Amino acid sequence: MKGQKTLILTMLMAGLFIVAYYPIFKILAIKWAGSEDYIHAFFTVPIILYMGWLKSESFITGEGWEKSGLAWIILATALYIVSLQLQIPSFIAMSTVLMVSGAILYLYGLKVLREMSIPLLLLILLIPVPDQLLSMLTASLQLKVSQASELLLQLCNVPLFREGNVLHISEKTFQIVEACSGIRSLISLITLSLILGYFSLKNYWSIVILVSLSIPVAVLVNIMRVFSLVLAFHFFRLDLSSGSEHTIMGLVLFGIALVVLFVLQRMLELWETKKKSS
Repeated sequence: MKGQKTLILTMLMAGLFIVAYYPIFKILAIKWAGSEDYIHAFFTVPIILYMGWLKSESFITGEGWEKSGLAWIILATALYIVSLQLQIPSFIAMSTVLMVSGAILYLYGLKVLREMSIPLLLLILLIPVPDQLLSMLTASLQLKVSQASELLLQLCNVPLFREGNVLHISEKTFQIVEACSGIRSLISLITLSLILGYFSLKNYWSIVILVSLSIPVAVLVNIMRVFSLVLAFHFFRLDLSSGSEHTIMGLVLFGIALVVLFVLQRMLELWETKKKSS
């Protein structure tokens, strides 16, 4: 009887959720399609749904009826109404995640909510960062990439002068633009590390470590991108700063980042196995 009631409530809430939140689904799809930073969202959403399907048994056996979940649902509804009136897409999307979390907590219990924490975190990562905050993060990363590249190039005895995010060498000037800040790689690698950790690691802290390590990997890859661009021109007069060569180099460096991430994952996996057997 309880299971039947839970199923009916789940179907009812799912129907209401789809109808009520359709506007934000449309807004998010448009933003994802129009932004290279979030194009991976169209691959991530099916993975999130698959993660939920893998936990279907937990949904069936979940205790449910956590009254605190109702408070989450009420808060999510209020946030949705206010942010919809103010037309703040990021807050509207956050209310979506809060609503899903509250529904899981109320219908299936705290244990199931914990098991769904990574899929829900992936949903949060798919919410586009507000433009003002994104600009601040991008500017900060741009400057750090410029400073680190300058230091490495000086170690290689490359004569240059840095002016903010502009590197001047003989016969050419390199502008560290937003695309070279690393924000795109950062978002993609954090998302990938969460997915990779979810399917391959057992320990929660192992996943946290993997995600944490993906951040410096993303930053280092973009430092190497700028460093390689300047070195290629200085020593070989190869201009890789535009065109298909620049795209290929970016893909190669991102591929290296993926290899590093998989190596780190494998090391953590072996560490878990060793720890379990000892």
